[in-house]
Amino acid sequence: MDDQLEYGFVTGIFVLDHTAGKISAEEAERGFGETTKENFWRMWPHVREWADALWYIIEEERGSMARPAEDEELDDVGGGG
Repeated sequence: MDDQLEYGFVTGIFVLDHTAGKISAEEAERGFGETTKENFWRMWPHVREWADALWYIIEEERGSMARPAEDEELDDVGGGG
């Protein structure tokens, strides 16, 4: 994997998350310039499809590790005596 590619990806994710936390979608639509909105409108469907696919792959890998145990014998909360 190209380190620069990974760095660019993670930087982009952080910037997008930061932007989403600072302004609403409505504010972005009103405030962003036409070129920015056109680029987003044109590129987002492909980016979203790719990001969703990556997210599902990672979710399959990590999601099961984060789920609570379903074995009642392992679910001992104490008390009851």
